Amino acid sequence: MRVRKHYFYSKLGFIYHLMSFCSSIQDAFRYLRRDCSHWFLTHFHIDHYQGLTKSFCHGKIYCSLITAKLINLKIGIPSERVEVLPLNQKITIAGIEVACMDANHCPGSIIILFKPPNGKEVLHTGDFRFSEEMASLPALSSHIHTLILDTTYCNPQYDFPKQEAIIQFVIEAIQAEDFNPKTLFLIGSYTIGKERLFLEVARALRKKVYVDAAKMRLLHCLELKDEDLFWFTSNEHESQIHVVPMWTLASIKRLKQISNQYMRRFNLIVAFSPTGWTFGKGKNKSPGKRWKQGTLIRYEVPYSEHSSFTELKEFVKLVSPANIIPSVNNDSPEAAAQMISLLTS
Repeated sequence: MRVRKHYFYSKLGFIYHLMSFCSSIQDAFRYLRRDCSHWFLTHFHIDHYQGLTKSFCHGKIYCSLITAKLINLKIGIPSERVEVLPLNQKITIAGIEVACMDANHCPGSIIILFKPPNGKEVLHTGDFRFSEEMASLPALSSHIHTLILDTTYCNPQYDFPKQEAIIQFVIEAIQAEDFNPKTLFLIGSYTIGKERLFLEVARALRKKVYVDAAKMRLLHCLELKDEDLFWFTSNEHESQIHVVPMWTLASIKRLKQISNQYMRRFNLIVAFSPTGWTFGKGKNKSPGKRWKQGTLIRYEVPYSEHSSFTELKEFVKLVSPANIIPSVNNDSPEAAAQMISLLTS
């Protein structure tokens, strides 16, 4: 395995790499080109679809069924501009063999394998969380020439626990707190993301979870079963477990605002901020850190939908590519070389 002779910085890097063998681009709608007619979107997070508008007219967008529903709902992309990619099947697009796999990131996220006519296969992970089930996927056992890898947590300090362990920690933490009608529990989420966490909490506690009307519309795009949708309500009075935007949990000022908003109904706020950034050097490496000030309690829990450092190393070993292009924090040749060295040592 070697460091590539030229380096590809940040998201822009793999654009030009893919364009070397076909008129296709991934997750790069900020860089619209007239000579490109095939656009791949790995998932519906703004750093990947930024620049995509309802006036898009540069060809076809290829994505998963869930992502197709989301870009129609949130952006207004018409269905005739979108082609849904099937999971775990090989298809041919403009002479390129393409196969997609579940990326285990947010709902609808995919890993994409490209096999161009020259036979040099390119595997683009998008954002992903490695799971043991991926080891059995036939597409990952092929001869990968270039791996474009989500290196968000490519640092040994980010060796956080499995999602299952964090989910159990949150469930037990809720049970350990003063679970009574006067306690409000908050769980942070993105536009999409963290659904597995609050759905498992609802199932385990047999309690419905409140989401606002906008979030409920998104949930109906995620191909959830009826028995899963049952656990969500858009009536805040039906639940004392509320899903809120992640940013609202970032400061005590905002938590106090929430406390004041609900002061007639609740006298204690218990919030959970689920992100891998809560784990690492100089931080408590337990499944969660508890912080309290008056009637406010906040847990920082390393629930991540990106691969941990150990998982990244496992994935690189599994795929065994000839070349690696880090897609995150790749700001210089030295940064790329350092990450590749960490992953392959």
